[in-house]
Amino acid sequence: MKRKEIEQMQAAGLITPEQAVAIAGHFQLHANRGQQYVVRVMSALAGALILGGIIMLISANWELIPDVVKMSVAMLLLLGGWLVWLRMRGNHPYVAEVFALIGGGMWLGCIALYGQIFQLQNPFAEGCLLFFLGVVAIPFIVRSQVLMLVVAVTSCVLLGALADNRETWLSLAEWLHDDSAIVAAMGLLFLLWWVLAEYWRGAKGFCRYYAWLGNLALLSYLWMVQVPLFYQGVSTVETGAVVPLLLVAIPVLLAVARPRGHEWRYWWLVLLLLSLPLPVGYWCKAELLGVLCGFGMGGGLMYAGSCAKRVDWVNFGAMVVLLAGIALVANVLDSLSGSGLVLIVAGLVMLGLVWLLEKQRRVLAKSIREGK
Repeated sequence: MKRKEIEQMQAAGLITPEQAVAIAGHFQLHANRGQQYVVRVMSALAGALILGGIIMLISANWELIPDVVKMSVAMLLLLGGWLVWLRMRGNHPYVAEVFALIGGGMWLGCIALYGQIFQLQNPFAEGCLLFFLGVVAIPFIVRSQVLMLVVAVTSCVLLGALADNRETWLSLAEWLHDDSAIVAAMGLLFLLWWVLAEYWRGAKGFCRYYAWLGNLALLSYLWMVQVPLFYQGVSTVETGAVVPLLLVAIPVLLAVARPRGHEWRYWWLVLLLLSLPLPVGYWCKAELLGVLCGFGMGGGLMYAGSCAKRVDWVNFGAMVVLLAGIALVANVLDSLSGSGLVLIVAGLVMLGLVWLLEKQRRVLAKSIREGK
């Protein structure tokens, strides 16, 4: 809405001056969101470029720099990054995030440099764990969305490293030596991040700025589970108790860690929908059953999102329906090439779902605007 239109409404007596100020501030806030995201992305890119430049300069003169100077410079850069962040966090928060990223990145640089100087042969998993322990608490002490993303990504890398590396005493390879166990463990980690983000969505402190990680975590989970669900992409399933325990842990996590703002009447539906894909994909090898489960999962997420007034859930449900439709076409073409009738029916089903999605989105948007 333009400011001139607001002034015209105020002149006509439709709104008070206080309401005019509030409306102008509201629309100005929404207008600046896109610019804020652009600034954040540019800030992260600036921090990455500076870190890359420091690494390249040190690498170019590696043999000429004494070990003591290398470690001293790395420690000074780490300390300097956080001192600049402390100085600029009030007046220039986006610039401060750049130096927070530099401070976190130099912690990784110090770990790598220390290992190189003293010729340590520690496994990658141990170095990754050390870096994770050094940065995991920072986003909860200071506000840094970039570092919170770094923590989330590092946790996934760390889980993969612990499952793959057998040379460290921290190794999880004894339990996660099967593809099915690794996928289930990674899915549990994605859902843990999603639940945390749902808690942060209603937080009063600066943790509410981390709620956007929920969409990234849920997207990663849904994208991952489509492989065993639609295409039976996990070739073998563990015969032991590890996979069943991980699959039981998923609904238990969603049930126990239900965020306060989510009512049980639709949280139970979300719990069921997010818990089913992996068991169905692992033990029901019928591709058609997996596709039908995908259609039900997508429709259920759309319904839950409509009831809970969550546009993101509706969008994720639509994505799952689309992925199920692609899987249906791919499986049909693989087994019944030339069956035009099946493709036409699949297209009509997809068209009906598109119409239903658009209708649900309009109803949901209207209810949100009216505050119902």
